[in-house]
Order: sequence, then C-alpha cells, then structure tokens
Amino acid sequence: MARRKDFSKRGSPLVEEGLLLGIAIVTLTVVLSLVVGLLSGVQNTFDLSIFNGEGFLEDMKQSLDKILSFFRIV
Repeated sequence: MARRKDFSKRGSPLVEEGLLLGIAIVTLTVVLSLVVGLLSGVQNTFDLSIFNGEGFLEDMKQSLDKILSFFRIV
C-alpha cells in the first residue's frame, strides 16, 4: 500500500504540469482569437470608412463648397 502512494506522488507533478500546459494552450488560443477578431474589425472599419480613396476628394470638395457658400465667401 505504501508503494502505491509513492507512485502517485511521483506522477503528481507530471499530471500537474500537463494540466498547466493544457490551460496555457487554451488561454493562448483564446487570446489569439481575440486579437484576430479585433484586427479584422479594424480592417472592416477602414474598408467602410471615407478614407478608402474612391470618393474622398469629391466629398471633401463638396463639403468645402458648402462651408464657403454658408459663409458667403464664394
């Protein structure tokens, strides 16, 4: 019976390290998925923003014309 207790005490650190490695892998996976989600959200925001270059200059010209006409400068 004493021999069995010694065996379980020797295996205990290995089981503990295995569990800690499993928790670390799960945590790393969760953190990486959050980072990827945030980066894809930022990319989608920039893709939908006015700074995509297709109509930015035209919109800027129209806004400037409206401001100048409001103050009756033009």
